[in-house]
Amino acid sequence: MTGRDLQHRAVRFVVVTVGVTVVMALLFLMTGLIEQFNQEPFDTVDAVGASHWVVPEGVSGPFTASATLTPETAAGVVGPAAAEVIVARGSLNAADRDSAEVLVIGHGSGELGSPQPRDGAAALGSGEIVVDRTAGFEIGDAVALGSTPLTVVGITDDTTVLAGLPVVFLTIDEARQALFDGREVVTGVVLVGPAEAMPAGAALLTADQVAADALGPLENAVSSVDLIRALLWMVAAIIIGAVVYLSALERQRDFAVLKAMGVANRNLVLSIALQALVIALVAVGLAAILQALIEPVFPLRVRVPAKAYWQIPVVAVGVAVIAGLGGMRRVTRSDPAAAFSGPGG
Repeated sequence: MTGRDLQHRAVRFVVVTVGVTVVMALLFLMTGLIEQFNQEPFDTVDAVGASHWVVPEGVSGPFTASATLTPETAAGVVGPAAAEVIVARGSLNAADRDSAEVLVIGHGSGELGSPQPRDGAAALGSGEIVVDRTAGFEIGDAVALGSTPLTVVGITDDTTVLAGLPVVFLTIDEARQALFDGREVVTGVVLVGPAEAMPAGAALLTADQVAADALGPLENAVSSVDLIRALLWMVAAIIIGAVVYLSALERQRDFAVLKAMGVANRNLVLSIALQALVIALVAVGLAAILQALIEPVFPLRVRVPAKAYWQIPVVAVGVAVIAGLGGMRRVTRSDPAAAFSGPGG
């Protein structure tokens, strides 16, 4: 019964399925954006390799505030593998492209804070820099941080903050020269365990606290994307509900005939519910393919979590059933006597 109705109204159901597919593809993309926003600061902090950060007292985190430690305060931090770092905004320039804003992490040569690049080598000496892949540079490219010439020697993945701001890594001496005219500036100290001694004027943060603080400026953006997701679910429900209700309205006399023949309400309701489920599940399957095609050209990285591929279909089934309630109620109210009435009955 359901299959015959889908064949009879094939054009309508194809159009509706295409519309729901687009909505579901956007849902996948919005889910992937939220996952990326939530995960990127934790990936970047993990790449630095420190379990704890020492920052100036009163500073919420190294990525969201600009403050420095005095050389005496930095030297007073005692702990496992303690290493001074600089974290600051900068502008990376190249001859053949516009300048790009980046977050600079200056670290000791071969010390904590220098990540292992996915391609190439770490920045260990003068004139070397490692950049995140999203910055768009290749190994061997000549770039400049401020007026300091550098050569890209390594490429990292998943080292961005604040919704896609690339992070670059170079030695702390090069960072001081490029950003602070060579002054002995320190913005933090990183460690691989809790500090054994903490001087006055400094605060100790865990890696998770640092990452969570970096996520703070995106709170409104994440809330906005969440609201868009909710609106998209409403749109999907309206589309599915409308087509199921229209189908039930058009088949009212058919249902009356079937009920007069003894077909139970339950079977008729299930046929309507099945139509809604078919639309939802086919749309989700096509949407998963569509979002995979859109993802590479999306302006921000989209990281669709594996759980979304079963959560979205499950929610879509629930939405389809709820959306089809109007059509199901129409079925249960069909009067068997209408099967014997005239055309105007």
